[in-house]
Amino acid sequence: MRFHDRAIGAGCLGAALAIVGGISCQTASAQLPVEQLTNKPAITAKNRVYIPDIAIMHIADGKVHVIDGDTGNYEGVIGSGFTGQSKLSKDGKDLFIATTYYDRGQRGNRSDIVEVWDAETLHFKYEIAISDKRAMALNYKWLLSLSSNGRWLIVQNATPATSVTVVDLEKKAAVAEIAMPGCWAIYPVPSQPNKFGSLCGDGTAQIVTLADDGSAAGRTVSDTLFDPENDALFIQGEATGDTYHFVSFTGNLVSIDFSGDKAKAAGKMSLVTGDERKKGWRPGGYQPVALGGGKFYVAMHPGGGEGSHKTPAKEIWVYDVASKKRVGKMPGHGATAIGTSSDGTRLYAIDAEKASLVITDVAKKPKVRATVQVGEFPSQIEVN
Repeated sequence: MRFHDRAIGAGCLGAALAIVGGISCQTASAQLPVEQLTNKPAITAKNRVYIPDIAIMHIADGKVHVIDGDTGNYEGVIGSGFTGQSKLSKDGKDLFIATTYYDRGQRGNRSDIVEVWDAETLHFKYEIAISDKRAMALNYKWLLSLSSNGRWLIVQNATPATSVTVVDLEKKAAVAEIAMPGCWAIYPVPSQPNKFGSLCGDGTAQIVTLADDGSAAGRTVSDTLFDPENDALFIQGEATGDTYHFVSFTGNLVSIDFSGDKAKAAGKMSLVTGDERKKGWRPGGYQPVALGGGKFYVAMHPGGGEGSHKTPAKEIWVYDVASKKRVGKMPGHGATAIGTSSDGTRLYAIDAEKASLVITDVAKKPKVRATVQVGEFPSQIEVN
């Protein structure tokens, strides 16, 4: 007897061969088809969405879900351990996961590693040991970053003193730790692979230059670029060239240029009108901004105030990057994270309350294409 039939048979005995809805267990058993399990050699979806899920109710067992960004089909899953942070390689072929394991599940001896997975077959490739100072945080973009030449993988640390671990992917080894007191998140400078920026709690930004051995060869500190007390920035910035664009808690767009020796201001504009500001319209969520197809998207909610910065979106507002003007509004889908396809024709939104991904066509008039259930507590979007 196959396990499938044995389980049904046991249920029938427990029910004393009761008849439910006029169909006996024996008849139901005969009608059920035998499941055929198959394995796909690789993911063939052209546009893939990688969604970390911290599995907060059993946090030692995180996941990264892989979704077809066109159809919403569920393609596969990779275990990501205890608060693992993930990052795709530049060519989309490898997935890096910086994570933690305890040898007794939620306790015991701690091991911190970077795992390298094949992003198409979802097969494990190898691992690299890293410092146990790794920040065990919710999934946030820029807590794990990759240099533009693919050599350096940089991991955010917190003990709670902040630093970063530099991993040399050519040597497959962690090669340096760099102190970053008071600064958080890692913004690679695309045109200069040995440089990265970071936002600091005093309203400044730092730029660190790496030596060939991965140590800090230089560091500069900017003038004050934002007001951390009255108008703090979300750390999930999006870049055009070497300039990163951030939204603030009260609804401003703040751009910071990391191309020079020192970070410098590259513009500031209000995302809201005076009347909208009075009504408390503000950005919110864990990844509240997305950039694609010449458009800038922001997850917005009304009635905002102190402490509302993680509130799901009531609406998603759309701005033209070139003109810096708002050109539309979309339903918010309760979004706490948003992202775009690589060609900018799709907008992806995570509804954290429903644990679902909403895929919307945005090339013309916005139209929902698919909605798919994704894990338990998805909070970040990355596309290939």
